[in-house]
Amino acid sequence: MPARLLAVFLNAMLVGAILVPFCTASDHWIDSDYEESHSEVRDFVAGGMVHVRLSVGDVQIRRSSNNQVRVHYTVKSGHESYVKDARLDFEVRGNNANLDFHARGNNTSIDVELEVPQNTNLDVHAKVGDLTVEGVEGDKDFELGVGDIRIAHDSSTYRFVRASTGIGDVNADVGHDQNAEVSGWLGKTLKYSGEGKYELRAHVSVGDITLGGK
Repeated sequence: MPARLLAVFLNAMLVGAILVPFCTASDHWIDSDYEESHSEVRDFVAGGMVHVRLSVGDVQIRRSSNNQVRVHYTVKSGHESYVKDARLDFEVRGNNANLDFHARGNNTSIDVELEVPQNTNLDVHAKVGDLTVEGVEGDKDFELGVGDIRIAHDSSTYRFVRASTGIGDVNADVGHDQNAEVSGWLGKTLKYSGEGKYELRAHVSVGDITLGGK
């Protein structure tokens, strides 16, 4: 077997071994016997930074109609005690908002719906789950272990974009931007510079990234 193909095979085997626990856990999320939802609201400022930390679950972020951060989240698990023990640490200090979600057990997930001011910088890190962002202008720094990132994307608002996957695709609508560069095989990397004022950095270890229309 050629060295390059051998390396690809070994990488695929390694990724498969890593994903087994996550796939097993995902079966429990879908068939979870217990769930509980909560909502919280904090006053905020336009142009601030929102940080989100999450282990397992989907995150949907969209713009709000005012200068507030609104979060609605649903905890799901096969164990009632895990649902009760899950919590959100939500703190606002000046122009920084921190949302740190905590849960016990591999079969516990927290799905998050977040509303932020239209002009908000976003910093989201999660281990497993999908991330969707719509209608929010600002710098973006996203990192997922396993999952997909989908961003409603106006390429003209960015001065720099770098989107990459360890294993997966990067699909982007960059209009007529001639500076876009795409590289990679098992994983893809998209880079380009524009005339806007924001930066977007997104990485997924295993999954896809889609930068769509406005």
